[in-house]
Amino acid sequence: MSPKCSKVTSRKYPFENMRLDDHTVLDTIEGRHDCLRCQRSRKFFCYNCYIPIPNIAELIPKVSLPIDIDIIKHKKEIDGKSTAIHAAVLAPHNVRIYTYPNIPDYQKDREDVILIFPSAQSITVPQLFERKVKICNEHTFAYHKGYNVGTLLKRRMKEIIEDDSVQRRLEYLPLKKAIFIDSTWNQSRSIYKDERVKCLKSVVLQNRSSQFWRHQKNSPRWYLATIEAIHQFLLELHINAWGLNSKYKGLENLEIDDSLYKIAQIIETGVNNVEPTAPYNGQYDNLMYFFANMYNLIHKYYDHNELKSYRRPI
Repeated sequence: MSPKCSKVTSRKYPFENMRLDDHTVLDTIEGRHDCLRCQRSRKFFCYNCYIPIPNIAELIPKVSLPIDIDIIKHKKEIDGKSTAIHAAVLAPHNVRIYTYPNIPDYQKDREDVILIFPSAQSITVPQLFERKVKICNEHTFAYHKGYNVGTLLKRRMKEIIEDDSVQRRLEYLPLKKAIFIDSTWNQSRSIYKDERVKCLKSVVLQNRSSQFWRHQKNSPRWYLATIEAIHQFLLELHINAWGLNSKYKGLENLEIDDSLYKIAQIIETGVNNVEPTAPYNGQYDNLMYFFANMYNLIHKYYDHNELKSYRRPI
């Protein structure tokens, strides 16, 4: 944790023990700089070209993902405020952003592509792996404006694995690509009606309290920012495929529903083992690099308990 952030010392720092590169280097960047492609003035990265500014291009981490991710952004979403851009900058080989309606037709690849979206037919990540899961709370969905539509559950969801004998380490994943919609709930419904998207199997995520500092009226704490939702999905995907490193402590302060631990296979392995298919040990944590830095900056100037975003019901 940055020593400047005196406001967060009295409470648990959510990103403590995560495998994050030192993002305080961003605090040393003065002024703004021109994007190499579009020549527009930017601070850390260009939110139109999805590339870092030259000053930090060699300093920021690059994240390798096990699948590709497409983000469909509503045209009314403000680029400079979207956390979806973080994923494209930090994982450039795996993440692409499209502005609706200019999107690919996913119908021909529907067997290998999923959509993170809550619907009456949505399944959970363990169910992608054909694990027998009992959902303790019924699937009822709210229609308020939220951060990421993959977590718009009206009630907190809990999963119990009824038969864990089918869990095994996999050589391959049951999908090749995941689609995220970056928009408000009302905007996302019009995108979801598009047959190029609606044909896909939809998946809903485990509950996790958002650390996003922007307040959204009538939204509970588990409405995640897009980058949080991407990290959560990859975390669940990896744990269901390859397990969780028993020595990894990065999830302790993220306020993730304890159902995640009940379905996880905890595996004893090396504390520094971050091979792509090793039990989860923070392999995708650097997706939160810019988000964590901004969180620190916000909490440098504002008391956590005074921010409306963190006073929402859990």
